[in-house]
Amino acid sequence: MKRARNPRGAAGFTLIEVMVSLAVVAIALVGLLGLQHTTLQSVVRASEMTKAALLAQELMTQAETGQFPAVGVTTGNFETTHPRQYPNFRWEQSVEPSAVFQDVRKVRVRIRYGPRFGRTFDLTELIRNPLAVPNAN
Repeated sequence: MKRARNPRGAAGFTLIEVMVSLAVVAIALVGLLGLQHTTLQSVVRASEMTKAALLAQELMTQAETGQFPAVGVTTGNFETTHPRQYPNFRWEQSVEPSAVFQDVRKVRVRIRYGPRFGRTFDLTELIRNPLAVPNAN
């Protein structure tokens, strides 16, 4: 059976073919939009983690350069050091004595951030008392 041609002899697309191709394009675009959303979420998470790492390093530097840290746990936010810049970040610093060396302390800085402060970034260092007297053997 021969297919009827239009009077000019030009072939064209049927309405069904156009609708199917549009559906395929729409499905591909929905997938690309979902991928774009995931990418944006990853960028936001990476930015928050970078901020948390920098804030943790700042607190650790203060512990290293200040007085020898006292044993215990302290907490706070960054409102005094960085007003209104990091409202979704909180910190906790725990200091433990060394079981072996009297003049060494284990300092752990934990930054809580994200939705309901559910994400954390930890930084741990051993700090030696700079005023400790070395043993003379």
